[in-house]
Amino acid sequence: MFIVLGIFSFLPINCFFLDPITKAISDFDVYDIVYSKLREDPKADTSIVIVNIGNLSRLEIANQINIINSYNPKLIAVDAIFEEAKDYRGDSSLAMAFSKCKNLVLVSRLEGFSEISETYDTLICSIHNFSKYGTTGFANLPNDDKLFFRTIREFRPKAKSKGKTIPAFSAKIAEIFNPDAYKYLEKRENEIEKINFIGNYEKFYHLDTEQLIAEDQNLNFLRDKIILMGFVGTSFQNKTLEDIYFTPLNERYAGKSFPDMYGVVIHANIISMILNKSYVNKMPSWMSVGIALFMSYLSAFIIYTLKIKYKDWFSGLSKIYILLITVFNLLAGVLILHYFNYRIDLTLALAVVILTNTIVEIYQSYISKIFPSLEK
Repeated sequence: MFIVLGIFSFLPINCFFLDPITKAISDFDVYDIVYSKLREDPKADTSIVIVNIGNLSRLEIANQINIINSYNPKLIAVDAIFEEAKDYRGDSSLAMAFSKCKNLVLVSRLEGFSEISETYDTLICSIHNFSKYGTTGFANLPNDDKLFFRTIREFRPKAKSKGKTIPAFSAKIAEIFNPDAYKYLEKRENEIEKINFIGNYEKFYHLDTEQLIAEDQNLNFLRDKIILMGFVGTSFQNKTLEDIYFTPLNERYAGKSFPDMYGVVIHANIISMILNKSYVNKMPSWMSVGIALFMSYLSAFIIYTLKIKYKDWFSGLSKIYILLITVFNLLAGVLILHYFNYRIDLTLALAVVILTNTIVEIYQSYISKIFPSLEK
């Protein structure tokens, strides 16, 4: 079975006629059902406040920050890049507001990824007039610079650019807010982390563009919080296609129609996961191979026994066995992720189970006749 799998994996076949099917299913992940359908409603994270900046001007954003600063938050993070100077009044007001922040994190963007060196050649930040008042972290999410319709399921805690290690926007925020939680993330030493989503913006304190300036608004809850400012539509009620992505929380985990989560809210979920150390752990590759080896022997033994003892019923029984094992493996993977936040990889095991019937037929029809000693 493994020889056959190896041969097929190295065959240079360009199945162009399968390309539409490949594109249709390439973004499907059966484990999304855990987040969209099975999981109990997670608790809200009260340490993070999402503030919508909508399409506000720099002067209006500065006014938001001044109001927020008056409540003494732990840090303010802005998911927006100010790449060039604009009007003097707006720029100077925003710079002044940034200068009053106790802890300020601004977002940056990495571009020009090299597959050979696995590094980026360009780091785009806000102009020095703004960036000098804080630190930065890159906001890139896997696939967000290639295909906007792809589902975001993971993030990179750090990346390299021109010999320097650049922290992710969410990781940098977590480091300032809770250094111990960030050290735990570093100890995991994972290049990619699965995101353990808790929910959309409703799972966090959230303020729309106009709510900060409302006279009757009680904003004492901003004290000692992470203030995450970014674009969440022109308002929370009006969705747009700007900076919005599919996530496993989408109600339609297959055949999605409209993206469900803005980038700043994805960052809030990542920060929450880091602070609460609620990671999704993944099965190591050696264990996946071990399970596949066990399943290959078990399946071959059962299928071969059915073929020898129940010739008349073999065709139906073998198909029922393969179906039951396939369903059981998928169900086991979903339930283990649901209850233990542990993602098992049974792709190879399922491949050998599905191949079992064909390989047994080839073995008995050809190989055993070429080498009669194998039948003894």
